[in-house]
Amino acid sequence: MWRQYDLPTSEGTRIHRAGKTVLYVAVEVAGEGEVLAAMVSYAEDSGLASRRKPKVPISVPPLDSPTWSRYFMGTSSTYEIVPGYPQMPVCIKLREPFFLPPAADLRGWIFSHVEARIVVGGSTIASYPLARPFKTLYGIPEAGIVCRHDEADFLASDEPVIDTMHEDPGLVAHPVRLRNTSPDPVLVNELCIYGEQLSILGNGTRMQSERLLFMFSGSGVRMSLEGQTELPAGWTQIARPRVSGEERFIVRSIELFRAMTRM
Repeated sequence: MWRQYDLPTSEGTRIHRAGKTVLYVAVEVAGEGEVLAAMVSYAEDSGLASRRKPKVPISVPPLDSPTWSRYFMGTSSTYEIVPGYPQMPVCIKLREPFFLPPAADLRGWIFSHVEARIVVGGSTIASYPLARPFKTLYGIPEAGIVCRHDEADFLASDEPVIDTMHEDPGLVAHPVRLRNTSPDPVLVNELCIYGEQLSILGNGTRMQSERLLFMFSGSGVRMSLEGQTELPAGWTQIARPRVSGEERFIVRSIELFRAMTRM
């Protein structure tokens, strides 16, 4: 899915699948140039989410429907689909929360959904979430951070779990380290990440980011970038951070700390 494509000038609507999410791409002639039309549908929209129901043909709306978004291509004859993180922070709710004991230093993995970005001539013209997007509030109501909601399991392992973790090309794995410096156990039920500072490293359909450090204390939680996890041969960087520099992690860490402590 993550590659360059010619415009579907002779095949009608092209279908790109990422798990149970479908991205549609079509093209129309507009004078001396062409217009790329794109839309996305989710499993719950087409009735594919339930395993008990038989699969039914997906009905694609006509190109004059407002469901489609249109982008003038000019003379470009190709487009590229690349993975990317949402612009807003992502709050990952753990399906099985747990308490982290005092002085604990735990390594593991969590997962989040990326977006499919359509790139033409080096510029992103559209970005579609690969899971139906919902917003949530991380922190207290008076000073929390609005985030993209996601859910995931926490896999407690210091070893890479890439080969067995999932088959969904819309998921990226995040190696994380959780440290509790407070004198009391802390409940770990959700983790907030800022994708704008993270890379996406890929190998086939498998993707992961750098390792993130979450430091829990009696006052709240601080997030930072711990560093790159060693990867086997064959892995490449397929998406660069939109905002680079450790100073941005410091700013985000302060925002996260204030959201949890009202400072």
